[in-house]
Amino acid sequence: AAEPPIFLGLEASGPLFAAAARPGFRLAGTPLEGLGGFEEVRMIAGAMHHGEAGIAGLAKSLLDWHGRHGFCARCGARTEMADGGAKRRCPSCAAEHFPRVDPVAIMLAVCEDRCLLGRQKNWPSGFFSALAGFIEPGESLEEGCLRELREEAGVIAQRPRYLFCQPWPYPSSLMLALIAPTDRFDCRPDAQEIEELIWVTRTEARAMLAGAHPSVRCPGPHAIAHHLIKAWIAEEG
Repeated sequence: AAEPPIFLGLEASGPLFAAAARPGFRLAGTPLEGLGGFEEVRMIAGAMHHGEAGIAGLAKSLLDWHGRHGFCARCGARTEMADGGAKRRCPSCAAEHFPRVDPVAIMLAVCEDRCLLGRQKNWPSGFFSALAGFIEPGESLEEGCLRELREEAGVIAQRPRYLFCQPWPYPSSLMLALIAPTDRFDCRPDAQEIEELIWVTRTEARAMLAGAHPSVRCPGPHAIAHHLIKAWIAEEG
């Protein structure tokens, strides 16, 4: 049986709900006909204002989590949605399961007037972003940042500094942005996740953010990497 909609909260216009559409579902012939259509959240995130993006991210993250956690991790029985979708409950053993959030360090190694950007194997040629990786159990955010720089780029950095964060519902991450100084330009891609590394100046980074660089592109303003690069540029001098 289909599960009930998820309650997202209250706005001035009324309550907000999210529901998972079946594959092939069409709005034609339903009360929603004429109100819009379906788009992948990641594809339209850049066109949403902050509030809309937050609501869409919450809905996507919760719907994905419910879709992946239909059975109890303790006893294996089928679970049920509870508290409006804020958790799942097992009717067999009474265990309660709550949505998870995975912390991810996203960082810029910086040396003199340059920052380090990487390109993953599955990214288009010329598209670069800040390096990132999941925080492992038992390590701090700063330790995870330094480990990821060593593993992905062979960079030895010091004293990483936290700036800001962003929820990233693909499927349910919390991106934590840091700047990590290093005193050398030595680097090497790990060849597993990272295929290419480049050091860029602030002048080059400004052109990238504006979409004016002749050969290198970076994420748009919907992504925290864009704002991390922008924050580093603003620290000039």
